[in-house]
Amino acid sequence: MNGKKVIAYFLLTLISFKMLIVPFVYLDFELRKEFIIKNLCENRFKPQLHCDGKCYLAKQLHKVAEGHAREEAQKQDDAFKKIIQDVFDEVALTISSVSISYFERINNAHYQPNPTTDFTSSLLRPPAFVL
Repeated sequence: MNGKKVIAYFLLTLISFKMLIVPFVYLDFELRKEFIIKNLCENRFKPQLHCDGKCYLAKQLHKVAEGHAREEAQKQDDAFKKIIQDVFDEVALTISSVSISYFERINNAHYQPNPTTDFTSSLLRPPAFVL
């Protein structure tokens, strides 16, 4: 039972981390704001812009949003591929079962075609040409 709790806590931590990644970016920015302003800000040599590291924060948030969008697109692509694969597998199975049943009927020793009667044989013949 203890192993199941550890796995449950681990999965809960992973899910929480994924949900809280944006607040972690803000927290990181606030904790390292002075360092970011002095070293990482694109506008650090232009103090009149009063950027104060917001360009760095915007880049980090854009990276996170882009990662989420890429993951979502990958999930949708995988789901679409799975649906297409399932449909084609079902169609192939149907076609193969129909063709197998057809060949079984042809090769079955007990299969006998309907006997033709004189009436049907007289109807199903080519026309006679008189010269």
